[in-house]
Amino acid sequence: MLKAVGEAFVVVGAGARLWLRHWPVLLTIALFALAGRMGAIWLAVRVSEVQNTLGVLVVVLAPLCAVTGIVLMLYTLRHSLPTIHEASTAAGPEDRVRHRERRLLDILASVLVPFLAVYASYGFLRQDIDRYTNAIFGEEFTSEAIFAGMRDANLDRFGFAEGWQLVAIVVVAVALKFGLAKLEAHRAWAGFGFLGAYVEVLWLATIAIHLTTWKDSAWDWAESRRGVEMFVEGWEALLDRLGPFADAADIAGAWALDLVSSVDSLVIVPIAWLTVGAVVYGHRLVEPPPVREPRLLRAVPGPVRRAGTELTGEIAERFSGLFGGLRQLAVAGLGPMLIFALAFLASQRLEDALNELTRWIIGPQTAGTWLAFSPHVQTVTRAVGLTVTMCLLAAAVERVLAKGGAVIEEEHTDDAGEPEEAQPQPA
Repeated sequence: MLKAVGEAFVVVGAGARLWLRHWPVLLTIALFALAGRMGAIWLAVRVSEVQNTLGVLVVVLAPLCAVTGIVLMLYTLRHSLPTIHEASTAAGPEDRVRHRERRLLDILASVLVPFLAVYASYGFLRQDIDRYTNAIFGEEFTSEAIFAGMRDANLDRFGFAEGWQLVAIVVVAVALKFGLAKLEAHRAWAGFGFLGAYVEVLWLATIAIHLTTWKDSAWDWAESRRGVEMFVEGWEALLDRLGPFADAADIAGAWALDLVSSVDSLVIVPIAWLTVGAVVYGHRLVEPPPVREPRLLRAVPGPVRRAGTELTGEIAERFSGLFGGLRQLAVAGLGPMLIFALAFLASQRLEDALNELTRWIIGPQTAGTWLAFSPHVQTVTRAVGLTVTMCLLAAAVERVLAKGGAVIEEEHTDDAGEPEEAQPQPA
């Protein structure tokens, strides 16, 4: 117990020193990233006037701006932490498709999956959708031309890809990312990498948007079931029988329900943040997975089989950083994760405190004035909270790598198909 408390103080102390040393640069990056997020939504609304698909293609730039800011802040901190700095200078494995050293941009999907989990848990993904659709709603249904009967509301501007369109976006995006990687192998142009990053964000963010919507629909469906209603009625009947103990039981039940509903912020978000940090800092330490021919392709002609094997291998390599990061956390054990989770929850309260302090400094305002300025106030307080979170995250990942998380073992096979002895990768 005392050791865990000591570890917590070490992480918090290291995070505080990082923040004091780097806060001007971190705050600048955070403000630019959040401004880019809002600018992407504004631009998406504008281009949706031309074609609704263009609006959807632009709105996914909002999470891309946010994740870019996260990566830049973590890169800013890496030179101040010895283990992370050593890991960042190690030679990365060779990219099999591009035939050069693998970069973080090549495995951006490994960062995006845990990041989008955080982004959705914070409610930012829902905010992006709501800001986009509400802005369009305001333009379409408050237009003087519509009230004058000169034109009808353009309802197509609200559309997101669904059904077969969603499947088509995912399939085309995955194939396009692979094609851009092949082009980069023949011509080294940085633009191919950035286009591939956009394509990666496009299909992952589109799926995340629909998962958020489906989650809300599933929760509404569950609440409308007769079984839930019977449980509520039974609970109320039990409280009636408890008499003077009913209030205590009701408080305990509400606390247990809040605990279950807070699993995102208590478990998923801290682990997702740690995974993001482990991938950004430790992706050079993770060897690509061995290429295996899928069984479904064994019956097709040779050229198709080879192309399919190469495609599936490239997809597996995109997510190798994610699984490698999770293994890094597993090697380090539960200690650093629990310590970061506690420190992370404390840092989250900082943003709430800054919002209350700002309201106290500004003083009472009319509702219209506060609604006009509150997005800007929240952007600044959120940027400050994000700088603190990144410093704690970097300090926690430093402890993870220092405790052995930098040693990643991969099982390789020789030409005969027998497994070779795994070699630890040096930090």
